[in-house]
Amino acid sequence: MPRTSLPDDDTKLSPFSISTHTYKVTDGHEILADVLIPKKLLELGSDSEEWKKGRPVMVRFHGGWLVGGHRGFPTYIPLWLYSSGYHNNAIIVAPDYRLLPEATVVELLDDLDDFWKWLGTEFPSVVREQSRIASGSDKELEVDLDRVVVQGESAGGYCAVQVALSHFKPPTSGTPQNTPHIRALVAIYPMLDFRASHWSEAYEKHIMGNPQYPESIIDDHLKAIKASATKPVLSAAPLGPGAPRNSLPYAYIQHGRFLELLGPERDPSPGNRIIHAEDRILDGAKLPPALFVQGTEDSGVPVGGTDNFISLLREHDAIVRPEGLTDSKDWDSLMYARVPGEHGFDSNIGPNDTAWAKDGLDFIEKIWLELD
Repeated sequence: MPRTSLPDDDTKLSPFSISTHTYKVTDGHEILADVLIPKKLLELGSDSEEWKKGRPVMVRFHGGWLVGGHRGFPTYIPLWLYSSGYHNNAIIVAPDYRLLPEATVVELLDDLDDFWKWLGTEFPSVVREQSRIASGSDKELEVDLDRVVVQGESAGGYCAVQVALSHFKPPTSGTPQNTPHIRALVAIYPMLDFRASHWSEAYEKHIMGNPQYPESIIDDHLKAIKASATKPVLSAAPLGPGAPRNSLPYAYIQHGRFLELLGPERDPSPGNRIIHAEDRILDGAKLPPALFVQGTEDSGVPVGGTDNFISLLREHDAIVRPEGLTDSKDWDSLMYARVPGEHGFDSNIGPNDTAWAKDGLDFIEKIWLELD
């Protein structure tokens, strides 16, 4: 049966009831998360079977090169994945996080950890209240924190991988109370392999049709931050033609200064280093069953970085098989959709449009929704 697809334009979020919540305050700045409940789920009413069981959860981290973007910008929301959440009456939650270079990536990762705590504690009551108000009922929806899929694209793919590395607990280790259980990971052209020349060396790079930008864009921005009376905090910023900082991430990549942008490790010792996902795999961290999607013509996040990470995962047996499939020798817990496309190629691909999207969703939904 085909999956229901959301609209393939900037109205793709219109079928959801959306509420916005503060999950963290830092230096007086509120960092926000949106909670999306399918309107069709609310319309089913509290007497329906769908309301009688906890709803699965989809967590999505937005892209934007770690420098821009925000949780609700519809253009880059992956249609095929949000359609899966909508089709299955899942609750979607999308957080912002502090952006670079105003923050370091370690501070960004702190935000993701604090969001994860919020997800396990305050998020269920948020859904109860939102469902009661939006449905006009005296009954409330519950969430099933045992069924969580984590996904993100580009910078959001980096965030999704990092959250999974930090918070996925293999079945044998048990999951503490109020801790969401990550069933599956979806990483779409994730920003990885930052030590590669694309990120760390200066040479001419025409990324997604952008011109070569002067290095002064970076230096002028850093001077403005330094000149601020108080340290600026930024957790949402538009990107795209005409946006004030649209050229900033491209300049960082073109001039090989992305490692500088990330900032230093808090503790660089093995087992404690966190900035590079590759280091964490080498230090023994594990991931849940995972779908990686990568365009082979990606000029922003080159395919080689994802290729290398997939090889690393296989070399170190870093993907944990779900309990229900431990005896299925032919079933692979790692799926890699390596397909033609430039950065962002999948934004308006529907859940039924391509073989890789259909197969990928079959793979994810089996782990996320079907297995005990």
